[in-house]
Amino acid sequence: MMKKLTYLIVAGFIFVFSACGGGASTEEAATEATEVAPAAAEAQDSANLAAEEAEAVEAEDAGDGN
Repeated sequence: MMKKLTYLIVAGFIFVFSACGGGASTEEAATEATEVAPAAAEAQDSANLAAEEAEAVEAEDAGDGN
């Protein structure tokens, strides 16, 4: 009986330490994600601007051919 109880307590400690140990890395990942988000938005804005400029050039080229 005591051997089973000891195994249960040890398993409980292992579970608690493994479950709580991941909390710090989750918070760091969330912080990194919020830091990356503005950079991704800026990159998307740059890509949209480049696409608009390319469309404007194509429109001018099409107008020159007529």
